[in-house]
Amino acid sequence: MNRRNKAILFFLVIGVVLYGVIQGVVIPANEEKAVRYQLDQQKPMTHDLKSILPYKSKYMGDASNVINLFFHLPLNHLNRTYQLDSEQFKVEIKYQTEEREKSQEEVKQALLYNALAAFALIDNLQTLEFQFPSVTYQTSREQMEQVFGKPLADLLTEQQWKEIQEKWNDARFLKDSMGQAFGE
Repeated sequence: MNRRNKAILFFLVIGVVLYGVIQGVVIPANEEKAVRYQLDQQKPMTHDLKSILPYKSKYMGDASNVINLFFHLPLNHLNRTYQLDSEQFKVEIKYQTEEREKSQEEVKQALLYNALAAFALIDNLQTLEFQFPSVTYQTSREQMEQVFGKPLADLLTEQQWKEIQEKWNDARFLKDSMGQAFGE
């Protein structure tokens, strides 16, 4: 076998090995990472602030912005419709079904998080109403600012958001916050 054939064979073997590593290790690892990221987006404690910052807006009247924001928040897998009331600065989200995979507490935690995100990102939004077939939750910007103790737009830094997310580990905070926010 001459040098040229040996070089071709060497590069062929290297190519096959690299192809196997990419197909068998790199691609599955990247896919697993993407799946994990999507699962993390369903939990308030691990949701990524950067995924929703593009939906910051001064006005709640932009329906596509509101819909896209909620598409990137927890509970986005549930079928829903939206109604925007630009006179009262109110968004109603009507869920077509109940959440069956999560407990009622987990649903309330997600709604609290979604309300926080919506009020922090949409400057003139004043009221949010989450309607499920069996129950309705309503909250206002004022109630949410009382829960978090400051203007919600001030929380849109990575550090502030992480501090808020850490509070989701405190059962007492969650219970009190949900009571304040949703009047329970």
